[in-house]
Amino acid sequence: MLRTPIKIRPVSATLNAKRSRPSGDQYQVASVSKALELLVCFSIDSPVWALSDIARRAQVPKSTAHNLLRTLQQFDLVRQDPQSRHYRVGPRALELGLLFAKRSGELAQSRPVLRRLVEVTGETCKLGMLSNDQVVIIASLESAFQLHTRGDIGTRWSLHSTSLGKAILAALTDEEAREILERTGMSVHTRHTIHTWAGMQKELRAIRERGYALDMEENELGVRCVAAAVANPLRGTVAAVSVSGPRGRLVDERILELTKEVIAAARSITATVQEEIA
Repeated sequence: MLRTPIKIRPVSATLNAKRSRPSGDQYQVASVSKALELLVCFSIDSPVWALSDIARRAQVPKSTAHNLLRTLQQFDLVRQDPQSRHYRVGPRALELGLLFAKRSGELAQSRPVLRRLVEVTGETCKLGMLSNDQVVIIASLESAFQLHTRGDIGTRWSLHSTSLGKAILAALTDEEAREILERTGMSVHTRHTIHTWAGMQKELRAIRERGYALDMEENELGVRCVAAAVANPLRGTVAAVSVSGPRGRLVDERILELTKEVIAAARSITATVQEEIA
């Protein structure tokens, strides 16, 4: 187990994890929920959908899916190819994404910090945010090395098997973290993946004590990562910044060096965002 001689106060944030997922309360409008379920089927890995496929994925009748997609088309959130009849995301979705990018303090303040982190470490650096019980990559800069980890902007990953995800879970209370993992489950990605709540609870205590999270080939064999939380209680969000690379370069001794840079980067983003709000 890696240990550092430097005692670091962990970033602390008790946030409402339920904000990151659709609410199940009485104010939910069923038709809106179904339409949004269709919309979020579009992703980096699945950018184009046939009507029958997206209806099956969202578990709605084909006729219902057609009506909902037509409604989304009216707002230019999706468009249908006239030849193939397949659907893809429309430009209004880009407008909303750009609005998020412009108004997100964490994203805006992370760019110069990520650039410096890449310069110092030489490895791929990312900013991930809690969203619908997963970590979504909202900013990244890739390493200049020919062999490096991908930036993966816009992709979603499990919380329990990634350093970004574990850093985020550690910024929540145990109750909030456990609720999320009970909803999502803890799939085993490699032989190193922590897949029980008892194991994760022990891991989260260690992360809070030392101030950083590790992914020691837990999500993908051959890849190691270190991350620290960027908590913003004023806006009710929690994110994390990470450095990732191949196992051959991120040996134990180097990871211990990288933890100091990652923690400094996370603190820099947190402090800048809080100054902006104040």
